[in-house]
Order: sequence, then C-alpha cells, then structure tokens
Amino acid sequence: MSRLPILLLLHLLVSPGLQAPMTQTTSLKTSWANCSNMIDEIITHLNQPPLPSPDFNNLSGEDQAILVEKNLRRSNLEAFSKAVKSLQNASAIESILKNLPPCLPMATAAPTRHPIRITNGDRNDFRRKLKFYLKTLENEQAQ
Repeated sequence: MSRLPILLLLHLLVSPGLQAPMTQTTSLKTSWANCSNMIDEIITHLNQPPLPSPDFNNLSGEDQAILVEKNLRRSNLEAFSKAVKSLQNASAIESILKNLPPCLPMATAAPTRHPIRITNGDRNDFRRKLKFYLKTLENEQAQ
C-alpha cells in the first residue's frame, strides 16, 4: 500500500486553511491581565451616576455565600447577563459581561444551590452584587 494517501491526509489535517479558527477561549488572548482589565472596566461603569443608596454595600450572608461559591460562577454570570438587560444605559456592561466567561474557573462539581437573584430593573441591587462578584474573582486570581 502506498504511503501517499496517508501523507496527503496528514498534510490536509495540518494545513492552516482547514484548522479550526482561533477563538478567545482557544487562544492565549484571554490572560488574567485581560480579565482584570474587563473587571476594572465594568467597575468603572458601575461607579458612574446615578450613585447607589447609602446601604449599598450591605449584602446578606446568603447572597455573599452564593456569589463566592466556585461552582456557581458561570450560573451567577448568566444571572448578571440576564439582569443587565433590564437596566437602562447598561449596554457597555452587557457587552463586557459577554466576554467574561473565559475568565471563570471551571466548576468542579454541580452547584448545590440556585444562582444569585437580582431584582429586575434595580440598578443598586445589580451594582452591589456584581461588584462583590467581580471582587471575588479578582481576589481568587490574586492567590
């Protein structure tokens, strides 16, 4: 049997025109520096007026536990991505949130509880929970 068909097939497999295109999740473009920049950009948008009420930083222990649970990272991001659609003037945050999934660690087990609940249209609720979530991601990467 001739080796020519095998060599031809091998050549086709490694030819650049037939390889899958590089995406953000398959390339090295998504480094932690890029993730950190996205987080900083979201926080900058969250800090713009209208400013939150004085009790802004108060999160219940249950909300904090949900936001730090590693196995809920993706589910929580999905909750924020859905909630941002109900806010006015939040398209910049929405577009950055779409690029954040590659920055999340993979879940090691099935979640044991429901993802975070965000009051529909409540910018303060969205802002304080998202800020806590993003700070948790930053702190985890710093370790």
